[in-house]
Amino acid sequence: MTSPGTTNPPVIFGRYQVHEALGETRLAVVYKATDLRLQRQVFVHLLRKSLLGNEQKRQQFLAEAAQSARRSHPVFLEVFDSGESNGRPFLITEAAEGRPLYGIGALSVAQALSIVRQVADAIALCQRQRSAELPLGLYHPPISSANLLLVGDNQVKLVESWLLAPALVPADLAYYRAPELSTGQTAQPASVVYALGILLFELITGQRPIRGEDAKTTALAHLTQSVPSLSQVRPTMHVPSLDDLIAQATAREPGQRFADAQVFGSAINNLWHQLTVPTRRLAVNRPEVAQVALPVPERTAAPVGSTNPARTPAPSRSQDLRDRFSQAITAAFDIDQFRRQDRRRSLTGWLIMILLLLAVAFGSYWAVTWAFDRLNLSAPRLPELPAWQWPDLNLADQNTQELYVVNINEGLNLRSAPDTRPETIMMVVPNGTVVRKLEGPVMADNIPWLKVQFELNGQVIEGWMSMNYLRRQQ
Repeated sequence: MTSPGTTNPPVIFGRYQVHEALGETRLAVVYKATDLRLQRQVFVHLLRKSLLGNEQKRQQFLAEAAQSARRSHPVFLEVFDSGESNGRPFLITEAAEGRPLYGIGALSVAQALSIVRQVADAIALCQRQRSAELPLGLYHPPISSANLLLVGDNQVKLVESWLLAPALVPADLAYYRAPELSTGQTAQPASVVYALGILLFELITGQRPIRGEDAKTTALAHLTQSVPSLSQVRPTMHVPSLDDLIAQATAREPGQRFADAQVFGSAINNLWHQLTVPTRRLAVNRPEVAQVALPVPERTAAPVGSTNPARTPAPSRSQDLRDRFSQAITAAFDIDQFRRQDRRRSLTGWLIMILLLLAVAFGSYWAVTWAFDRLNLSAPRLPELPAWQWPDLNLADQNTQELYVVNINEGLNLRSAPDTRPETIMMVVPNGTVVRKLEGPVMADNIPWLKVQFELNGQVIEGWMSMNYLRRQQ
């Protein structure tokens, strides 16, 4: 490492130039650094100094580092190097930039299934390496939305989160703790399936289903509480097959769950196909117009003993042409009449639909107006199309204010302070929301922050947002 007082960032192990400390995990302190030899960004994980005298923690760090190097999956950080220097174990991994899923709000069913399917596939890879020495397979970071970083379009990384203080980790993991672990039983592959089922429910609803006042009460709550149906949290959602999937994954008894992450991942794939099968167009039997058969002259039997069979007199050529013309006109008239009737029915259906929509709109407006009159409130007026206006804002100032638009599909965290700690998150602001700059930018945690104000559901809200996910409105 470079000597104190130098202006250059320190270089450790003669190769990795450290830029900043990102935070601490259960065992390590994580630094963002540059590999000077290969010129790439990396993460340096060093065993925390406070644990250097703890031989058990030291061996745990080395074992987890060795097992991490044996797995390879896009959900995990790729391991570049590991070892020990001056008695301090280290691990070098790829660098990943992203935001934690914790507090991100409710996702669509497709997004949630896609994310959990990725994680289940990664854990299945670890569980396939089960042996007598590794009854659960290779090590992987614990399941938690705080440990999942959204690094791309529905792409995630499962990491040991350095954004939570080590003292808060037990309380965070208690939300996903399988019931059997609180009764003294050993962990088994189905225990991870339980955590994945809790995670799926959380991503769809934006809420953790089982809670307590602290880590202990939350862990014990899994012994008595059951995961509710999705419709209890999101009343507009009714997907029985998805409820069944979560219920089986979070069954209280391990034997009633999916056996392991691979089986659970297969169940997600099957459900995914069920929910995404394209509907087929209904077959419509159109009425067929009967074809008019042209008359054929009948033949009469020849008289007995006659050598030349007798025939009925053939109609004249002019009469035959008149008959054919008359039949053709009749058939054409029938087809045209059928088409006119079909058009009339279609126009009548559209007219009835438009009248019904107008009646519903008028009835709703009348009902709201009547309710406001009964409550002695001013009746609502039909909306006009004014330019965007902020409450308590002079119109003369509208041309000088700075407006921004939230520019991230999953929504943007609104924080009480310019800080990346989870406890500062106030809410998730939907994508496309227009906000007004109040002050800033302010640099904190290497992120530019703006204090903004916006209106949502008739309420004026203020807070801090990362400027990286805001687009200036022209």
